[in-house]
Amino acid sequence: MTDPLTPPRPEKASFEYRLQRTPVGVVILDDAGRIRSVNPVALRLLGQDEARPWQGVDLLDLHPPSARAKVRWLIDCARDTPEGEAALVVTTPMGSLVAKVTRLVGEAGLCMMFHTLGDGQMGESTEAGAPLLKLPVVRGQGGVTTLVDVEDVVCLSAQGHYAEARTLRFRAFCPRSLADLERRLDPRRFVRVHRGHLVNLRHVLAAERLDGRLCLRLADDGELIPVSRDKVGLVRRLLAV
Repeated sequence: MTDPLTPPRPEKASFEYRLQRTPVGVVILDDAGRIRSVNPVALRLLGQDEARPWQGVDLLDLHPPSARAKVRWLIDCARDTPEGEAALVVTTPMGSLVAKVTRLVGEAGLCMMFHTLGDGQMGESTEAGAPLLKLPVVRGQGGVTTLVDVEDVVCLSAQGHYAEARTLRFRAFCPRSLADLERRLDPRRFVRVHRGHLVNLRHVLAAERLDGRLCLRLADDGELIPVSRDKVGLVRRLLAV
């Protein structure tokens, strides 16, 4: 029998849907491999800060030493071979990326496009629905992945195709989609109270009204989290308010 207080888990998205939603990083390079321009997705996938100036930076400097030879080969193949393109898998601080580089016609330069591999967005895996005991987050400039106990997570908020994790001590970037996190976190504790917010009910301090809408005040003392109208009944039952 289904527990009426337990929110249903979302159905698995189709491969076509995931393919359309997979974020793609784009980097335009000059003929020497220096960055001319870059889209925000590329910076997030590389674990870099958007505020940093990127024009003229050597692409190799954004990769760990162990990956630079592969990236150099990728650029050289696209620039110097008759086919004018090359592809491979590159390891970065954010995980494995499928990267493809193609030579541009008319002006010396290259275009690199890449997307994540094995993050549950491009295909199915047996671990895709495994419950999360630790939450991977990225903090600071070094792109170091920190594992946080899920009990310490106050709230997860959508940031494009990824999420921002709020704990009692800090906020950090999480390289997972909110939909994936909702599937893999305990639904008795983590509730999607809004399309952009997944809340740990253990850290809810108060339910308040703001401009006629129900909102939740959390233990990290951050901004109020709005509750969608279609989730008000569920939240009221779970919190007995």
